[in-house]
Amino acid sequence: MITSDFPTSFGPHVSAQATKGAAALASAIELGDAGIAVTSPAEVRANIGALSEIAAFGTADAALTAHRLAWQIAVAFGIFPASIEDLYRGMGRADITAMTVPAMNMRAVAFSSARGVFQAMQAQNVGAAIFELSRGEIGFTGQRPREYATAILCAAIAENHTGPLFLQGDHFQISASRYAQDPEAEVGAVKDLITEAIGAGFYNIDIDCSTLVDLSRPTEAEQQRLNIELTAELVRHTRALEPEGVTISLGGEIGEVGDENSTVAEVDAYLKGVTAELGPDIAGLSKLSIQSGTRHGGNVLADGSFGDMNVDFALIGELTGACRANGGLAGCVQHGASMLSMEKIAQLPGAGCIEVHLAAAFLNAVYAHLPQDLVSRADDWVKETFADEWKPDWSEAQFLHHARRYPIGPFKRDWWDATQVHADIRADVRARAAAYFKALNVADTQILVADTISHAPAAWCGPDVTTNHGGDEALIRDLAD
Repeated sequence: MITSDFPTSFGPHVSAQATKGAAALASAIELGDAGIAVTSPAEVRANIGALSEIAAFGTADAALTAHRLAWQIAVAFGIFPASIEDLYRGMGRADITAMTVPAMNMRAVAFSSARGVFQAMQAQNVGAAIFELSRGEIGFTGQRPREYATAILCAAIAENHTGPLFLQGDHFQISASRYAQDPEAEVGAVKDLITEAIGAGFYNIDIDCSTLVDLSRPTEAEQQRLNIELTAELVRHTRALEPEGVTISLGGEIGEVGDENSTVAEVDAYLKGVTAELGPDIAGLSKLSIQSGTRHGGNVLADGSFGDMNVDFALIGELTGACRANGGLAGCVQHGASMLSMEKIAQLPGAGCIEVHLAAAFLNAVYAHLPQDLVSRADDWVKETFADEWKPDWSEAQFLHHARRYPIGPFKRDWWDATQVHADIRADVRARAAAYFKALNVADTQILVADTISHAPAAWCGPDVTTNHGGDEALIRDLAD
């Protein structure tokens, strides 16, 4: 039996099923001086989802305990939050070639959705895969980093994953509107989020100050000046918080997805500027997000179908070359790619794209299987609540696709309780993930990742990092999806 501080009551929003599962889980593990010992692996895997529900709906103390137990049980099973830094440095040296790491956002029913991804990973022996959560997603999904980390760790345990597990803060972004009102407070909010995320096991973070790029300036260095200075400030903040033995993998960004394509001159100016700001003693970035012709959510047509996006694959190769020439970065990151055809996805590894972000397709899998009454309620709610975002030239289908992320948090309990469709969601997510893994050439990378990631599992860090949520992410309307 585990320690006496394990709650027997988790709050009024946790189901009786989860309470029963937690009791079964407690009887299948023991806590000793060396950490948690699993006495019944099958019982743990069958009931581990209870911790994810407690993290999502329990009291603050219960959710914190759920995260700690998920972390410790994961380590007992050989699973640990890790930095992908060593793998990316190998890609920057061209020791590892011709693959693109998928970074996937499990926005809705995260535990069940992530189980589908891990099933696909198991089937193809995939180790090179990232689970990420953006600052904007924290707002509209109602998932803070520890809740999300608990869901992913529990899914990994349930599906018998082993080895390093990559959790990533995606678009840890400066809000341009809030920065204009109070620069110090907005930078402080992103610092608080970085601190919180590291405490949850996010050892991969994408710093995004590209919202402050000023294209009216005459030179690339001047255009990127604020982006450079604030990126360096946030890098220094992150490095000061690294767990012992862990070098957090950090990315930067030079242009918002959906705007003008990036250029080699911008890459050179940004990376040279960041390197100069950091100096020789602080480890810098290992990748760079660029714009090459995609947009978040895809190119949605009036009938709700998806049109083509003109990705400049040659440009990706040029920009990755510039990244490697400026400090040995791994290369470029492609955002907004979920709605690309699989034929175009399959061109990313050959183009030198080292990471691609995939979110919308997995949310679409959830919507495809939710009961129609839940979908209709969500659609009615967004039409009423976010009518101001409905552009005059959009059809209803285009608006609903744009806004379908907003109900995730408010309807989280309803979607969680629609357990009759969760198996279908998992199967759909598994199929989509499997197709991505094949196209991105990350099958049979489990041994590569295990051999490349050199740091030991970090210890769970305790509760003190979660007290300050200065960003109010749910209230910020100008963050990336």
